[in-house]
Amino acid sequence: MMGNAEIIFEVTKIEWERIFLSLEIKTNYKGKVKFRLESLGKIFRDEDGESIIGMKIKDAFWVKSDKISDGVYRITGNIAAMKKRQFLDNGRWRIMAAAKEGEFVCYASHQVAYHFDEYSRIFRYGGGKYAYNVSFSSLMEEEKYLWFYINTYFMIKNDHWKKRRYIQEALTVKGKFKRTYMYTAIVLMRAFYQFWSHVFPKRGKNVLLMSETKDYLWGNLKFIDERIHERGLDKRFKISYSFRRAVGSHMSAFSWAKLIFKIAQQDYIFVDDYVPVFGFLNLRKETKLIQVWHAGVGFKSVGYSRFGKRGTPFPSGSCHKKYDYVLVGSKELVKVYAEVFGIEEEAFLPVGMPRLDGFLDERTISDFRKEFYQEYPALKGKKLILFAPTFRGGGQKSAHYNYSWLDLKKIYEFCEDEYIFLVKMHPFVVREPIEIPEEYQDRIIDFASYPNINDLYYVTDILITDYSSNYFEYSLMRKPILFYTPDRELYELSRGVHRSVKECAPGKVCDTFDELMDALKNKDYEIEKVYRFVEENFSDFDGHASDKAINRILLQGDRRRKKK
Repeated sequence: MMGNAEIIFEVTKIEWERIFLSLEIKTNYKGKVKFRLESLGKIFRDEDGESIIGMKIKDAFWVKSDKISDGVYRITGNIAAMKKRQFLDNGRWRIMAAAKEGEFVCYASHQVAYHFDEYSRIFRYGGGKYAYNVSFSSLMEEEKYLWFYINTYFMIKNDHWKKRRYIQEALTVKGKFKRTYMYTAIVLMRAFYQFWSHVFPKRGKNVLLMSETKDYLWGNLKFIDERIHERGLDKRFKISYSFRRAVGSHMSAFSWAKLIFKIAQQDYIFVDDYVPVFGFLNLRKETKLIQVWHAGVGFKSVGYSRFGKRGTPFPSGSCHKKYDYVLVGSKELVKVYAEVFGIEEEAFLPVGMPRLDGFLDERTISDFRKEFYQEYPALKGKKLILFAPTFRGGGQKSAHYNYSWLDLKKIYEFCEDEYIFLVKMHPFVVREPIEIPEEYQDRIIDFASYPNINDLYYVTDILITDYSSNYFEYSLMRKPILFYTPDRELYELSRGVHRSVKECAPGKVCDTFDELMDALKNKDYEIEKVYRFVEENFSDFDGHASDKAINRILLQGDRRRKKK
C-alpha cells in the first residue's frame, strides 16, 4: 500500500503492428517495477464457487518494459518470440507487476475492456488448416476490478463442426472413459427415442408442457394450459406434463428413459426455458417444439448473443436450434431473440406473452388491491417503492447481492410518512436475506417471501431494478422505473449484455446511490422512456396471447393435418 492509497496497475491501451503486440500500463505507483507473464491453470474458488482463493500457475517469465512517462509503462512483444523465440502456449495469461511492496495483478481499464473483441487477432498458417488465436478478456474480482487476460490458442480446422462435441476432447484415461460413456449414453438415448417415436403414431393430438428448470407449472405454460382447459380443448387434445429441476443436476438413467418415452409420444411440445435434452435428440418432423420462454426481454446476454464467451452454445446441435416456433412479446423483439436462439426470424410468433393475459384487467387489479391492503393494512395510503434487483454470481449456488450498495438510513429518512420501501430480492438470494435494523422496519420491509412479483406491480408506485427483465411487464403500468446499477460497467464487461443498459433502459439509470436518491427526491424518473418503450414493445398487446398461440399452433396445425 502507498500510505492509504491502494496500488493499481491497469492496462489502458492495446495496439497491434503486424505481429508486434503493445500494451500500455498505467499505475499510481512511483517506485521501480518490472512485469511478468503468468499462464493460469485451474482456478480454485470457495465453497460457493464465487470467490477466488487460489490458482495454479503453469508457466511464468519476465518481460521487458519501457517507462514512457511517470506512472506509464509499455510492454511490446513479438508474438512469434515471446519466450525464447517461442509463441505463448495455449492458455490464459495474466500480467503481474512486481514492486518493492509486493506483487500486483494488472487490471483492465473499462475503456479497453469494452473493445476487447476489436483487438482480437487470428493468424492463419499451414494452408489455412491451422490458426493462432490471440484474444483478450477479463475476470471480475471482488465486484471491483477486472483482471486482464491474454488468451492464446492454437486451433485446427474443424471440417465436422456440425457434429456436436458434448464434452471436451479427452487426453487422460479417465477423460476418455467419460467421453466414451457419454457417447454411448447419447447413442442409446437417440435409439430409444427413435424406436418409441415410431411406435406411437403422430395424429396431432398429444401435447406436452414441460420444463427442466422448474418442478411445477408456472408462467407462460400455466396460462396456456389454463386457456386450453377453459376452451374445452383438453377434450380434443391429450395434455401431458413433465416438470423437474434437471438442469445442473444428476438424473438417473430411469428418469431420462421415462422422459424420452414421454417425449416420443408427442405431437406438440411446449417448453419455457433451456432444455438440453433436445440437443441430443432429433425429433420427428411431425413433432413441433415450441419455446414460450419464461421472461420478457432484459439486458443479460443469453444463448448465441454471447457466442464466443464462456458457457455459450455449440455452433450446431444446441437445443435452441431445434425450435419450430418461438413466442415473443412483439414484432420488435423478433430480431432480439433471433440473435439469442440463432434461428431464422420466420420461426417467431409475435403473439405476446401469455402470462400477461388479463394483466391490465381493471377488475383483477381492483380485487387484488382490496385483498392486499386487507392483508397489509399498514401500507394503505402509502406510496410503495419496490426494490427488485437480479442476483450476482454464476448461478443459484453462488447467488448473492451486495447490500452495502444500499444506505438504509438514508432510504428510511427519505420515506418519511409518504413512502414504504419494499425489498423483493431474487429467489436465488435466499441464504443471505437483507438485514433491516428494527428501527427501520416500519418503512423498509423485506418482501422476499411474497410469491408473485407481478401481483405487486398493481400496488407499486415506483420500481427500482437493475439488469432483471422484471421491468418488461411493469412498464405496461406506465409508472416510473429507476435502474440502480452501481456495478454497471463491471457487469456489462464480465457477465455480458446484448443491449447497452445506459442506452436502452426505459427509465433513469443511476450508477451511484446518491444519483438514485436524487432521482427519488426530485422525481426525476425520465418517464418518457417508459412511454416510448411501451409503444415500441407492446404495439400489438391485447391480452389474448394464449389464445393466439393456441390458434396459431394447435388449431391451425390440426386443420393442416386433416387436409393432408
